[in-house]
Amino acid sequence: MVCNSGVGLTPVIDGKVHHYSAGGLYDGLVLLIDDETKTYWDHVTGEAVHGPLVGAKMPMWGIEMTNVETALQREPDLPVHRSHPGLMGLLMKWASHLMDGRLPPGFRKTMAPTDGRLPEMEMGLGVVTDQTQRFYPMSAIGSQLDDTLDGRAIQLSLGLDSVPTAVWSGDETRPTQLFSRWYGFSLTYPECEIYG
Repeated sequence: MVCNSGVGLTPVIDGKVHHYSAGGLYDGLVLLIDDETKTYWDHVTGEAVHGPLVGAKMPMWGIEMTNVETALQREPDLPVHRSHPGLMGLLMKWASHLMDGRLPPGFRKTMAPTDGRLPEMEMGLGVVTDQTQRFYPMSAIGSQLDDTLDGRAIQLSLGLDSVPTAVWSGDETRPTQLFSRWYGFSLTYPECEIYG
């Protein structure tokens, strides 16, 4: 997806570099704001949703959540750099522990009604193509799941980090994917399918 923290990103839009930071919440997800035009951007789809650049779209790329052990298993020569999380990182970890799978205060006020097909806090992997947006609940993935998406074989599996990833079978390339809670994926892609 576009990013999981927009601070410092500088994609080029219409030939100009833009700088992004967290600008607010919408549907319980962070909106980015660019310093240059004060346009608000959906951090999952890359689309400008409010401001002078509405209708523009920044380039997208996949970001996978993982841990060092899993990354080194995939790429043994990968350089690893460690940084201290700082006070903000420690506060976020503490707040996440306190929330215990609940939405933080204020998030619900930003949200449209949630899609009741699944519990809103259910975790899973959303896979997005030009034709289809499909959510795979963690309980359906298990340790491995083979499926067909847009006429192509796809395989989902869990790494050592217990985070699911999807690859196209045969060439091992990865479709656009988002490890998220159901409410975030379904509010971003309201017409999405659910595996099974």
